This record gives sequence, structure tokens and C-alpha cells, in this order.
Amino acid sequence: MEANAQLIKHRRDILFLQTTKILRSLGQGALLVTFALYLDSLGWSAASIGSLLAAGGLLQSALSLPVGVVSDRFGRKPFVMANEIGLLAAAAAALVTAQPVLLALAAVVGAFGRGQVGMVGPATPAEQAWISELIPASHRGRIYSNNASLGFIGTGTGAIVASLMPLWEPLLPGALAYRPFFALVILTSIVNICLLIKINDVRSLQYRESRQADAAYGKRTRISVRELFIANDTPLTLKERTVLLKMGGINAINGMAIGLTSPLLAYWFAVRFGVGPDSIGAVFAITFFVTALSSVLTGRSADRGGIVRSVVVVRLMAVGILVLMPLSPWFWLAAAMYVIRSALSRGTQGARQALAVGLVGEEKRGLASSINNISNRLPNSIGPMIAGVLLDAGFLTIPFYAAAGLQFAYGVLFGRVFKDYDKPGQEGMEKA
Repeated sequence: MEANAQLIKHRRDILFLQTTKILRSLGQGALLVTFALYLDSLGWSAASIGSLLAAGGLLQSALSLPVGVVSDRFGRKPFVMANEIGLLAAAAAALVTAQPVLLALAAVVGAFGRGQVGMVGPATPAEQAWISELIPASHRGRIYSNNASLGFIGTGTGAIVASLMPLWEPLLPGALAYRPFFALVILTSIVNICLLIKINDVRSLQYRESRQADAAYGKRTRISVRELFIANDTPLTLKERTVLLKMGGINAINGMAIGLTSPLLAYWFAVRFGVGPDSIGAVFAITFFVTALSSVLTGRSADRGGIVRSVVVVRLMAVGILVLMPLSPWFWLAAAMYVIRSALSRGTQGARQALAVGLVGEEKRGLASSINNISNRLPNSIGPMIAGVLLDAGFLTIPFYAAAGLQFAYGVLFGRVFKDYDKPGQEGMEKA
């Protein structure tokens, strides 16, 4: 009853956060299909495209750790809002110019082409911790999975928009036909900013109240740089530090595997099979819609049988498909395998996020989300640069085989390390 009452109390805020996620993912889905192809039409090489995608990921990774830690003290909302404003500015710059330096800067800030499925860039740890404060632990696996599914639905819808590009190509020939997708990002960012203004942030309110109380009693209200990165007076326990370090190491394996294939997959389809945005967009749309359904089913499975078991089973199933995919002689067969593999692999995203925020106490969830985020994204950022060099050299299969080996290692290690955190609905650190 108490858990349901908490959900009812924060229903509007949860709805608004979920709406911003699905809107944000529209532009991300469109650019996942088209951005690498846009750069290719401007004369960029695969290695250059991969390096640019890597740079965007590295910036997001570098900022996510301090954002998560500082948000534990000051609140989540300011960081999510700042990311949305930065995305708006980056899309506006990319809309009006294709000058290489300016476009590269915009791409790095906006993380264009990385397919973040609605995630909030470096503010993702703040958003994930924000959601965790609005929902009870017993509902976390299901709601995080449902939230992830909304990102997949939005990304799939954005991919459909990308597949419609031939409709306006006669009016905007060549590289200009890609520009409207940046206008889509601008529009959705404006709506999201309006929604974020209306959402309550309990931690921000608590911080302001504590500052006001300190001022009323004549206490020091200025905060040192060191204090910015101390979320509270309760340090991480040895058990918390150990499990977070293990999570970071395992996530790094997964991040590298994803980075070797996903960011440049649209480019790979175009080079391998000679298809354009219309065909690729349709495949990506189907992929993300099926993945959304998989995410919901994984969330329900996590509530019944445990998060860890649900993650391990489907991730190991996806490995074999990843090995076979680059061997396909036909586009439709490779596309079908991509749909199935993505549904199995990406469908566990929400469950894994739910596990991460449950590994530590409430006051340190921003830190846990940051470690979960950066340990995935840092190696993920390096992956496109390696894949770009390999694709330029004509090695179209090696990135897939390397990714399959890493994914297998990830599934095995994830199951072994987190097997004791597999009871549905529990707070991980309350065990033992």
C-alpha cells in the first residue's frame, strides 16, 4: 500500500520525465540513422566519423561522474535542464552550418549519431537517481524497464522519420536533405525544457531549505570545491565500494562491445549492402519497437525472477546472433538478425539501471548511476574510433567478432558477480 501511495503521489512528475525521454529520443533515433551518412555525404572518411562519435562519447563520459556526484547534494533538475539547453544549442548550430569545425563541436556537445535512446547525455546519472527518488524499490525493475522502453519507442519513431527523407530530397538535394533532422531536435528540446520546469525535484528543495536554515542560524553557507563532491556525511562502505568497482569493470567490457558495432551500424549497412536511409530507417524503427516490447517483458521477468537472471539469459542468447550477422549475404537477413539481437541485448537496459541504483544507499544513488554510466560510456566512446579504422581498411567483420567475445565475457561475469543481488524488489545493499 505504501509503495502504491508513493507512485500515486509522484505520478505527474514520473509522467513528465517519461514524456521528456520519449521526445528526446525522437531526434536521437533520426540522427542514429542519418548522422554518419550525412558526414559521409560531406566527404568525411569512416575513421573521421568514428573519431567524431568517439569524441562525443568521451565528453559525455567525462562529465557524467561529477554530474552524478554533485547532483546528490544540489539536486537533479539543474543538470537535466542544462543538458537539454546544450542539446538545443548544438542542434541549432548544426542546422545552419556544415563547416567542419563548427559541426564537429555541435556533434560533440549533442552526441549526435550515438543513439542514446532518450538518455540525457552526461546528466543521465542525475535523471536515473531522480526517478529512483520518485518510485519505491519494489517497483524499480519494472518502472526502469518501462522507462527504457519509451526511449526505444521514441528512437524507433525517429528512425521512421529518417526513412522518409526521400520525400523532401527533391527540394533539398545532397547533404542539405539531412538538415531537417536537426530542426526536429530543436523542437523536442524546446518542449522538454517547458516540461522540466514543471517537475518537482525533492533533493533541490531539501538543499535550498538546508542552506536557508544554516543562514538563519548564522552557519557558513559557502561550500568548498571538496565539499561539492561529498554527497553527505555517510561515506561508502567497503561492501559498496567493492561492488561498485566490480560493476564498473564489468560494464567497461559491455561498453567496448557496444561501441565496436552500434554507432557505425548505419554506415556498415550502407557500405555492406548499398542501402540508403529509407531502408536503414525502416530496419532501425522495427528494431527499437521490438526492443521496447522486450524491455517491458524483461522488467516483468525481473520483478518475478530477479534482475540478474533476466539480464544474463538474454544477453548470452544475443552473442550467437552477433557472430552470424556479418556473415549474412542478404540485407534482409542481416536486418532480421539485428532486430533480434538488439531486442535481447538492449532490452535489459532498464533492469541494469535499476540494479545499479539499488547497490547503494539513497544518498549515494547519483554516484552509483554515474559509475554505471561512465564505466559503460568511456569504453563505448573508444569503440567507434577503432571500428572506423577497421571499416576504412575493409575489415567489415572483425568489429562484430570482437564485440561478440566481449559480450560473452560480460554475460558470464555479470551473473557471477551479482548473483547475490537477484531477489526481486530488494535494495541490493540491504543484503547480509
